[in-house]
This record gives sequence, structure tokens and C-alpha cells, in this order.
Amino acid sequence: MNPHVAQYWLVFLKGAGITLWISWLALILGGLIGAVIGLARTSRWRVLEAAALVYTEVFRSIPPLILFFGCFYGVSYAINLDLSPFGAATIALTAVASAFMSEVVRAGIESVGRGQWEAAQSSGMRYWQIQRYVVWPQAIRVMLPPSVGVYISTLKDSSLASVIGYLELTKSGMLIRETTGVSFDVFLIVATLYFVINYSISLGGAALERRFWFVH
Repeated sequence: MNPHVAQYWLVFLKGAGITLWISWLALILGGLIGAVIGLARTSRWRVLEAAALVYTEVFRSIPPLILFFGCFYGVSYAINLDLSPFGAATIALTAVASAFMSEVVRAGIESVGRGQWEAAQSSGMRYWQIQRYVVWPQAIRVMLPPSVGVYISTLKDSSLASVIGYLELTKSGMLIRETTGVSFDVFLIVATLYFVINYSISLGGAALERRFWFVH
């Protein structure tokens, strides 16, 4: 490894930590919003279902890069509110993650057979009791594998935050490249760190699947 690049090892690690933090934050927020939207997708109220469908399709269809620019520059222009790069990146990542998580939640809920709903209703359980004691304990096993995929996708999308000046792993690598003039070694380290992080997440997800006795 080039010695001029090696001296910035702490900057690489700090960038990786920031990448983990913002992607994890976006997944938590996206998971909460996605759960609400996913429940709305299964609602019998047509207006609510249609609104949830529009939300999902809009944020699944718009490229994440456009959302980053929209949150950072568009919000400032539209309502005269200056968001920090961190705030804009968090909103953009959350919007994308919540759209995909809503589909994960919807698929998980719909994987529970209609007969179980009817059996629970006939025993006198209310809607939220059915969700809590019948649907979600089963649905979460179906949701787990695609949720890991959404997190990995969110983490990779976080590299786009570099275009609005947010100092995560990719942006750190770009600054080190500009400082040292070395490109190959820098981006090899950045790529390796992304691989190590995402592969570790995949292994963790596989371990959780085995723990929950998930059957493919």
C-alpha cells in the first residue's frame, strides 16, 4: 500500500463509521415509516391503500441521486429551509428505504393465510390483537431476509451523500485522493471497506434467519 495513503487509515475508519451510522439511522426511520405504509397497503379503506401505493411507487421510482439533490437544494428553494448535508441525506435515504420496507411489510402480512385471520376474528380478537399475536410473529420471519437486502442497498446508496458534501466513506476517499494524488489504492481501500461491511451484514442476516428457523 502507498505510504502516503496508509497514514490516513483513521480517516477511512471514521468515514466507514459515519456510513454505518447514517445508513442505520435511515433504516430505523425507514422501517418505522415503511411499517405504517405497509399496513396501509393492506387496509380495506381504498383511499388509504391508494395513498400508500402512491407513496411507495413514487419513492421507489425516483433515483436516489435525484432525491439527494431534491432534499438538499430543492427544499431550500421551495420553502426557504436550509438543510444540512446530514439532514438532507437522512431524509433522502429514509424516503427510499421506507418505500422498499413498505413492500417488505406488505408481503410479510399477506403471507399469513386468510384462514388464520378468520379463526382469530371468530375467537373474538380485535384487529390490533390479531396483528400483535397472530400476524406479526409469523410475518417477521418472512420480512427478515428482504430487510437485510434493504439495509445493504441503503448503505450503498449512502455513498451518494458525497455529492452534497456529506463526509462519509466515499467522500473521505475522494478527499484523500485529492490530497495524495493516489487513486487506485484509495478506491481499493474504500471498496474493500464496503465489501467487509456488507458481507458482515449478510452473515449477520443469515445467522438471524437460522435463529428464527426461516425456511426458504
